[in-house]
Amino acid sequence: MSIHINGDSQTKVEEIHKLEEIIAGLRVNIEHQNSDLEAIVQERTKSLIDLIATKDRFLNIITHELRNPFNTILGFVSLLQENYRSYDNETVERFLNMIYRSTIITFDLLTNLLDWLNVKNNKMPYNPDNINVYELVTEEMHNSIVTAENKQIVLKNLVPENLYAYSDKNMVKTIFRNLLANAIKFSEKDSEVSIFAIDAGRFIEITVKDNGAGLSLEFIEKIFNIEGLQATKGTEGEPGTGFGLILCKQFVEIEGGEIWIESVLGQGSAFKFTLPKDTLEFM
Repeated sequence: MSIHINGDSQTKVEEIHKLEEIIAGLRVNIEHQNSDLEAIVQERTKSLIDLIATKDRFLNIITHELRNPFNTILGFVSLLQENYRSYDNETVERFLNMIYRSTIITFDLLTNLLDWLNVKNNKMPYNPDNINVYELVTEEMHNSIVTAENKQIVLKNLVPENLYAYSDKNMVKTIFRNLLANAIKFSEKDSEVSIFAIDAGRFIEITVKDNGAGLSLEFIEKIFNIEGLQATKGTEGEPGTGFGLILCKQFVEIEGGEIWIESVLGQGSAFKFTLPKDTLEFM
């Protein structure tokens, strides 16, 4: 016995087969999309976990580094308050120097933290103008003179006096302040820190050079990343987090420049960065 399927029935069967193929294809696509979505969710979940871990580590380091100078300040103020009548002038001066040093460390850390948060929240104003690099270096060296003199470190401004850059003045001052503080912290006593600059085409290449212990390649590779943030001690036990260097990188990149390090263990370090030249030079 044979079964006869008329034309209409045959067409319907073919349409059903096509529909089934389409549904099967859709199922495969959905499975692929689900798999891709699951991979994206896993990747973003891992990134979020890493971000939270980095944030927690960051806050722990910052909190620790803030506690140390405050403990120093409170300790010496307490001693002065209780015993200042019995201390000679030399002792009082030494205590005041310690209080001043700890206050500067705390102030710089809080200033850097506020600047970094403003950058992250896109609230940092950017107002580039033609600025005299030599004058800015002179100003920041003057602000760092007490810290340098405490370690008998000579600061040398070797930047040409007529050198101009087209940059945000406050950002560049922050860059110099942090690089100078870092150079002084890691320099030995009776040494020098120099800042000089050369013409590099459309940019100025600036170098902050110290005569400290130098840096290993492993340390250099992570020094500008917040994931590599860690508490460090200077040659005289000065506290620090390296947070200022991370801020320097962000500011240099906002200016359109680059920052890098050349260092040899035992022979000091040279922190180099570029800034756009004065726009008048291209008019």
